[in-house]
Amino acid sequence: MKFTNIKLADGTSGARPGQGLKRNLDYYVEDSEYGVGTCADSSTVDEDYYIVWNSWPEFNDSGGAADGTKSTDLGDLTNIGITTITARLKGNHVADTCLDMAIIRKSDRRAVRVCISGTNSCHYKNIQASDSNTTIEEIDPKDGPWTPEIGRLVNMGYIG
Repeated sequence: MKFTNIKLADGTSGARPGQGLKRNLDYYVEDSEYGVGTCADSSTVDEDYYIVWNSWPEFNDSGGAADGTKSTDLGDLTNIGITTITARLKGNHVADTCLDMAIIRKSDRRAVRVCISGTNSCHYKNIQASDSNTTIEEIDPKDGPWTPEIGRLVNMGYIG
């Protein structure tokens, strides 16, 4: 299972020290107006994890950002130690954008894939495993995830 995007909006790899999950609107993808984190505070970085993605949703609205509720129906995310997740987003979902990401625990590289294919902002605002538009599945280590960070570690000889 391959994920191609790891660089944050500022060009830094999300797997690097000091980076991680952050519920800031432009932390992952510039101008996407969507952020996901384990903390309700948009300025706190959870350095135990990082996100890689294939597609990232976009939102727009001239008004302010909305905070999602703390989601606790997380399915396999609990297998990597995540017990709450919150989103922050602008009000209107941009058509033909969706979320396909993996959250990776830095300590052992265990990962969970989160896919949301909903067509309105409420699907992305409150991430719930029981939502029919959401899939949350642990990635079997033999299936990956293959990420730019794993490639870097293999090239440097840190993992075989």
